[in-house]
Amino acid sequence: MNALGDHGSPGTWSIYIYNIAPEVEELTLWQLFGPYGAIVSVKIIKDHQTNKSKGFGFVTMRNYDQAAMAIQSLNGYIVHGQPLSISFKTQKR
Repeated sequence: MNALGDHGSPGTWSIYIYNIAPEVEELTLWQLFGPYGAIVSVKIIKDHQTNKSKGFGFVTMRNYDQAAMAIQSLNGYIVHGQPLSISFKTQKR
């Protein structure tokens, strides 16, 4: 399994989060998604040269229903003045 997890990994569901404010840390996403269920991993994508957030990331959860509830509840949630855009990660083809 890769670090992010994906729909192909048994028992994990990857959630895509966009419009993450630059000052948001991975710990914030752990705290935000934690009440909805078991989290496998959290990753905010950063620019390799500047180490600054690219404004999106992923949360991987173990349970589909819990992931779906987190998406439904947190989509549009304001963090550091910016509404998060949250959905299930789709496979690139």
